[in-house]
Amino acid sequence: MGQPQSKPRFLQPGDHIYCEREGGLYDHHGIYVGDDMVIHLQGKAKKLEPLPECRKCKDKRVQNGEIAKVCIDCFLRGEKPRIYDYGVPLNKFRFRKRGTCCPHYSKPPHEVINKATYFVEGASFGDYDMFNNNCENFAVYCKTGCADGYQIVGFLEKGSLATAAVAASLGGPPGIVLCAASMAIYGTSKVVTGLN
Repeated sequence: MGQPQSKPRFLQPGDHIYCEREGGLYDHHGIYVGDDMVIHLQGKAKKLEPLPECRKCKDKRVQNGEIAKVCIDCFLRGEKPRIYDYGVPLNKFRFRKRGTCCPHYSKPPHEVINKATYFVEGASFGDYDMFNNNCENFAVYCKTGCADGYQIVGFLEKGSLATAAVAASLGGPPGIVLCAASMAIYGTSKVVTGLN
């Protein structure tokens, strides 16, 4: 039994969508703005590459530095779209996969689309940073006005729990210290996300 995911429904303009990358290693996030187009923050490496030719995007495609507006097919790259949930109660949020939902409430769709469009038309969202300014931060900011992201926190939680398990099996003073440090990281991630 896996963790709860978004309930299936048709995409609506203003939805925050995400899809798996690298076989599920991480998720990529963007704002669906309608007309089969998505606005998203891409990494620095993508900024340097010209966007590949696409019959569907054609002249509707726009790129402003690290922000790009592309067709949904180019965004998904063959993966299944999922809809990021907003206003998730904390008692449910704590059990959901990080990077799939948020306890904050979303702005109305027209405000979300206006904010994403504002960035693709020339405003800077800042340089991409995997930890502090990534695609999830961009999409959550467009939806809520807060640049929160939870996917990286989820990686820290998983890593700290795995390290704690290994440390506990080592035993002795080094194992105790490593286990305590790992659990401190895990506890800090819960405080950061408001789940203490």
